[in-house]
Amino acid sequence: MSAHKENGADCQIVTVTVNGDVPAGTSSSSTFKKGHRRAWSMPSGHKDKRILAVVDNAEEKIIGNQRRHVVRYRLHPYKPKKEAKNLHDVQTFDESILPPAEEDDCELEVNINEEEIICFPRLETARKGTRTIVKRFWEAKWKAQNFEFLPEWLQDNEFLRTGHRPPLPSFFSCFKSIFTLHTETGNIWTHMYGCVAFFGIALWFLTRPHNLVNWIDKAVFTTFFVGAITCLGMSFAFHTVQCHSVGVGKLFSKLDYTGITLLIVGSFIPWIYYAFYCRHLPMVIYMTMITVLGIAAMIVSLWDKFAEPKFRPLRAIVFVAMGLSAIVPTVHLFITDGFQYLYEYTILHWLVAMGSMYLIGAALYAFRIPERFFPGKCDIWFQSHQLFHTFVIIAAFIHFHGITRMAMYQLERGSCDEQLHERYGSNYELSDLDVWLKGMHY
Repeated sequence: MSAHKENGADCQIVTVTVNGDVPAGTSSSSTFKKGHRRAWSMPSGHKDKRILAVVDNAEEKIIGNQRRHVVRYRLHPYKPKKEAKNLHDVQTFDESILPPAEEDDCELEVNINEEEIICFPRLETARKGTRTIVKRFWEAKWKAQNFEFLPEWLQDNEFLRTGHRPPLPSFFSCFKSIFTLHTETGNIWTHMYGCVAFFGIALWFLTRPHNLVNWIDKAVFTTFFVGAITCLGMSFAFHTVQCHSVGVGKLFSKLDYTGITLLIVGSFIPWIYYAFYCRHLPMVIYMTMITVLGIAAMIVSLWDKFAEPKFRPLRAIVFVAMGLSAIVPTVHLFITDGFQYLYEYTILHWLVAMGSMYLIGAALYAFRIPERFFPGKCDIWFQSHQLFHTFVIIAAFIHFHGITRMAMYQLERGSCDEQLHERYGSNYELSDLDVWLKGMHY
């Protein structure tokens, strides 16, 4: 490898074909030895990024009874601009001489993002093969890396020092990494289990006979199930594929935050429905309120900078603020119905328990506790994001239990006319919306 200060470095990979009748580059004839790794290992210093550009993929040399397929690469400084590189932009370079494999004892980690590999083969038919060679080599050899060796777009938590996945250029590699230990293993499995659990509960609940659960209750609970399954499923997917590339990471990050928003909205609607079971006007007002807040949170989530590490506290504040908006209908119920009604029929104690779980999890996530106090000690297990995931699942199950109790209370208390007369006497005036809906019912 020869290096130039301004023009990068020149690299070449040589594959040896023992049988000259077999095309070079096939899995049956090509061998990648230790020396070949050295030929195109990239510098792994902090923020030291390069782009590998194939400038010659068609040269073959016959040496004795062997055929050598020479693939020349050009190593360029990384430029974070969305501009295409053309072949005429690649300057000419001197052919470099590789050390024999047996003399190369310096095995370096290879840090390559497939999106940054730009191929310029001479023959159109060679394009796919060239990318396959590099891609297979990278997928077969990836190892967990230290934080400082990661590209900037994967540097999310500097207190997790080791065990990070490098950029993996295919979805197959990303999903295969589920079964290896790294910093995202706990994050992946916690919400994958939660997603499967809520999917099973939803399937059981929504298939109950109509005489046990009517269609309105099923529709109300569906909002919660959709929110929980989407949130946990998107979180599982994001933590699985975030190392694929910059674009994929950003896309699934937005889907992850959208899932969180849907969980919050989906948790609100059943609670509001049963808390204001016989008073449709405040029910509609508060459902509209949380829906508008959810849409606003989704819009903020689509902002690219929202996913950056420095906006971690802002993310926590946005979602905590959505959760704390439950204070408004709670105060309404306290004023109109009193504390006893709140405690007995709107599962206030379960609501407080659920909110506490979310707040504790969000605080751990925002302040990166405990790894902030023990850098490098919580890289694989018990990091803040894993604890946050655990608290989210606990809170979701608490909420499901609570709204189930609320639904049972309402079924046991009789019709709305009986409930309103019992609580407010004969002087209670129905709103125009209540009168209209009552007329529609009859």
